[in-house]
Amino acid sequence: MLPALELEADLKAALVELSRQPIAVVLNQHGLLRNLARDLLLRRLLDSISFNAEEMALVVPKLWQGLGDPPSESLSPGWMESLAPELQAPLRQRWDQLRLQKWLEIHYGDRVEPYLLERRSALEQVVFGLIRVWSQGTAEELYLRLIDDDADFTELAKQFSIGDERLTHGLLGPMPISQPHPRIQAVLNRLAVGDLHPPFQLDQCFLILRLEHRQPASLNEGTRQQLLQELFQQDLQATLDSRLNAVLPQLQQVT
Repeated sequence: MLPALELEADLKAALVELSRQPIAVVLNQHGLLRNLARDLLLRRLLDSISFNAEEMALVVPKLWQGLGDPPSESLSPGWMESLAPELQAPLRQRWDQLRLQKWLEIHYGDRVEPYLLERRSALEQVVFGLIRVWSQGTAEELYLRLIDDDADFTELAKQFSIGDERLTHGLLGPMPISQPHPRIQAVLNRLAVGDLHPPFQLDQCFLILRLEHRQPASLNEGTRQQLLQELFQQDLQATLDSRLNAVLPQLQQVT
């Protein structure tokens, strides 16, 4: 049986102890102060964004997509609160997303292409074959069969590989080259398409890799959104770090 009575006593004691500390200290210890600061910063950021008439004509249909007809082509002050309660949650989420998207474009839109050049190698997509076995001897035997006997990689992976990759005949991807284990990344970076790498050990297993496909990163819409978010998150985390470090000593004096 779970110690429910003991939990109740422990909880009461913990609350008494927490009540003796400044609220900022309690929030900071439990990671809540940073979340609160993030929410306040985002709210001020979103509230700084507005749409002109031309933009609003595009925004309103996106807001009400799948929710019925919009009440008007413009959004007057207090429009959200005038709606039925069941509409407010999805509309508020979409409204915040649309405003954030505009803010990201304003502040980071012209930085996306230079940033892509920095991130291009990590955003490259790869498809590769993987055979994973427990024994070094088995790995070396399979490797020799692949290079000397022209064995079928996918059939050997299906028959011998010990991981979930056997379900896909050893094929993994497409995925960003930054996604696999760093040792696997390093091997893939050295391979040309079609190249087979000799067995190497990773943790308790021995791996054979073959690079099947390499797709250089391109600035499609999905990549653009990812890069905008990365630039934003970098600035957001740096701002939270600097401001919380500056203000926390003062907040700790507030009970």
